[in-house]
Amino acid sequence: MSLSRRAVLGAGAAALTGAAFKPPSATARALPTADDWAALDASLDGTVALPGTSDYDTARRLIDPRFDRVLPPAVARCASAADVAEVVRFARRLRIPVVTRGGGHSYVGASTAAAGVVLDLRRLDDVRADAASGTAEIGGGTRLIDVYNRLGAAGVSIPSGSCGSVGIGGITLGGGIGMAASAYGLTCDTVTAADLVGADGRLRTVDADREPDLFWALRGGGGGQFGVVTRWRMRTHRTGTVGTFVLQYPWTDAARVAAGWQARLLTAGDETWSSCQFASDRRGRLSVRISGVVLDGDPAPEVEQIARAVGRDPATAKLDRRAHLDVLHDRAGCADAEGCAGRQTELAGSEIFREVLPETAIAALLATVERRAQQRRPGLAKLKRLTGAVGRVAPEATAFPWRGAHTMMQWLVGLPAGDAASAPDGYAWIESGHKAMRRWSAGSYVNYLEPSPAVLPRYYGPNFARLRWIRTATDPQGLFRSPYAL
Repeated sequence: MSLSRRAVLGAGAAALTGAAFKPPSATARALPTADDWAALDASLDGTVALPGTSDYDTARRLIDPRFDRVLPPAVARCASAADVAEVVRFARRLRIPVVTRGGGHSYVGASTAAAGVVLDLRRLDDVRADAASGTAEIGGGTRLIDVYNRLGAAGVSIPSGSCGSVGIGGITLGGGIGMAASAYGLTCDTVTAADLVGADGRLRTVDADREPDLFWALRGGGGGQFGVVTRWRMRTHRTGTVGTFVLQYPWTDAARVAAGWQARLLTAGDETWSSCQFASDRRGRLSVRISGVVLDGDPAPEVEQIARAVGRDPATAKLDRRAHLDVLHDRAGCADAEGCAGRQTELAGSEIFREVLPETAIAALLATVERRAQQRRPGLAKLKRLTGAVGRVAPEATAFPWRGAHTMMQWLVGLPAGDAASAPDGYAWIESGHKAMRRWSAGSYVNYLEPSPAVLPRYYGPNFARLRWIRTATDPQGLFRSPYAL
C-alpha cells in the first residue's frame, strides 16, 4: 500500500473527527458453531483450544491474572504463517474479530477478548542470525529472552527492553526502548522488513519499497491493528562486555538527583544509557536510584560524571563489568523462557518530556511520589533516556512520534498477583501524576497503554491522523478489533 501525502493528510484530518473511520459491520453473525471450530482446527498445523478442553485455560491466560475472567470463544495457537493466514480468512468469512497475542503482556489486556478468536503467535518462535548481512530473522511470537539468548549465542543482539517474557511483536510495534537505545536506537529502528498477514488473509512482505506506508506504521504505530507480523527482519549489533552501575541516594537529595541526572544526559556518550527513578514502597519508604550501563566500557567514569552533575556522591554505588548476555539476564530477572514465565500484576502510565524538566516540574513529580508514600502504597516514577541514536532518526522515518525528546517517564504500580481490587486506586494515582506533569508532558508511550481509549491521540502525537488513515485503509471492516485500536 502506497498512499500520497495529500491523501494521507486529507483523509487523516477527517479521521480525527471520526468521519473517515468505518466501524465494524453491525450485521456480524452469531459465533461460529462447534463444527466451524472443528473445521478450523483440522485446517491448521497448530491447534484450536476451546472452552472445556484441557488446554484452554493455559492457552487463554495472559501474564496479568486480572484478565483471567476474560473467556475468549477460541484460542488458535498457530504453528506457521500459513496457519495465521487461515485463521484470518476464517474470521473474515464468519465476520468475527481477531485479537492477536504475542507475549500476552498488555497492561490493559488488549491481547484477549470475550468475542472472536485469539490468534496466539507463541509457536512462531524461530530466531536465525546471519553474520554475512548483520541481520536476523525473528519469528513473530518469539519472547524477548529467547531472542537475546539465540542471538547471544552468535555474539550479536538487538536493542530492546528488559522484560524477558514480552513478545517481540508487541515491543517492536510500539517502539522498544532499552539499555542499548542511545547507541543503536529503538527496536523498531532495526527493522528492515516484516512478513505480515493482513485483514484480507494474504501473506506479504513489507519494507521500504513494498507497501512503504504500512511498513512505516509497523515501526512504532502500536500493535494489533495493522495486521499480524509473522516474521521480523532486523539489523543486529555485535556484543562484548557491559559496564553496569546502580547508585542509591537519600530522598533528601531527590531534587538534586533529578536535575543533575538530566543535565548529564545532555553530554553523555551514546555508549551510555541510564534511568533515574523515584519510588514509594508498601511501607511508605521513599527511594532514589540511578541505574545504567556503559556498552563495552568502564562504568566508573560515567558514575563520576553523574556524581559531579548531581553535586553529591551517592550513598551507595555498585559497579560491575560483565558479559552482555549476563547483563540482559540480570535486567530481566531470568535466564530462559521457563524462568521468565512468572505472572504479575502491574499498572503503567507514561509521559514524554521534550526538554529538561525545570525545578517546578521536579517538585511536582516528587510531590506525587511523596503522596503515594503517605498512603503507604507502592508507586514508581522512572525517567528514561531518549537522547542519542533515538533522537537522530528523522521524525518522519517511522511511526514512533517522539524523536528529539529528552526523556520518557514510566509510572508503574506493582500489585500482588491478581489484586484487581487495588487497580482503581493505582490508576487514580497515575492519573494524579498526569495532572501534576501536564504542563511539561508532550504525550505518552503506546507500549504503556492505560485503560481509557478516549486518550488514544496522546500516544501517537503528530502521527495520529496518518496512522488512523493507514488502519482504515488496511482493515476497513475492523477485523483486528480492540477498544484500543485507532
